[in-house]
Amino acid sequence: MLRKWLLIGIPYLWLLVFFLVPFAIVVKIALSDSTMAMPPYLPVLDTRSGWGGLMDYLRALDAENFLYVLEDSVYAVAYLNSVKIAAVATAVCLLLGYPVAYAIASAQPAWKPTLIMLINLPFWTSFLCPGINETTVRDLPESVSR
Repeated sequence: MLRKWLLIGIPYLWLLVFFLVPFAIVVKIALSDSTMAMPPYLPVLDTRSGWGGLMDYLRALDAENFLYVLEDSVYAVAYLNSVKIAAVATAVCLLLGYPVAYAIASAQPAWKPTLIMLINLPFWTSFLCPGINETTVRDLPESVSR
């Protein structure tokens, strides 16, 4: 029985620590008012006040920042542009990806690893480029690298 609870509890603990706690912090900051202080937002939770302090803290939170974003047209235009760019990128990926995937799936078994490697090769550039740059700079003559 304990093993079952550990098996279920560990992923939930992971989710709590690495998703829900940061999400709660972001929501708290979003519902706070900015100020020139440390921390840069109000209200600040005072745990020494007990339940009354917690209730005062929750009453002081507001959705003023969200209303500001909804009222200003700059944010709406930026959001709509982002959605448009995402839709175009999705369509292009689908139009290019499905024929390539079909070609790889219907290729002879001997060619499939090579074709998949060619697809995955561009993702290695972020790993390879810094090493190539370091090697190039290291191999330059001293007079050039200074």
